[in-house]
Amino acid sequence: MRFMECDVSQIQDGKPFDAAVGRLILQFVANPVAILRCLSQMVRPGGVVVFQEVSYAPLLALSVHLPLWSARVALAREVVQRTGANPEIGVALHRAFQDAGLPAPTTRMEVLLGNASNFTLWIYDFLCSLRPQIERHNISFEALGDFETLAARLEAEVAQSESVVPYIALVGAWSRKAAETEHHT
Repeated sequence: MRFMECDVSQIQDGKPFDAAVGRLILQFVANPVAILRCLSQMVRPGGVVVFQEVSYAPLLALSVHLPLWSARVALAREVVQRTGANPEIGVALHRAFQDAGLPAPTTRMEVLLGNASNFTLWIYDFLCSLRPQIERHNISFEALGDFETLAARLEAEVAQSESVVPYIALVGAWSRKAAETEHHT
């Protein structure tokens, strides 16, 4: 087994790969179909192409009953989108695989749910990591309310609701590249 970490446009190895696997990558590239097409050309016939990407839509839908939580999730999604990333690339994987010349992929969506303190604070931690982008894109911190108390307010809202909150949905897609004999038929 051999792993290679590099920019897809700079792969120098002429040997075909058994698999091309990516996680949380395509959301950040301008042309995911071109990346998938390039990678699939490097995979041997019968090999697999596998990607796992995000979708915020289920997260927003499942947290609508929590106004503070869902507003902060919507803000995080907006910041991600303003940076040029595609926050819904996960649900676009099916079409992207086909547009790249691969067979329709098998897809699966997974959404973790929880209400423990360490789970519910992921959105606060995510917003902390996005603060430089929030400033860069001139999004007011006032939209967050008092940031110093945000973590406690998020925890209190979830606890009071006696429900669970979702994590960002992860969509996995995989497809097996057609065998050479399948190309000639």
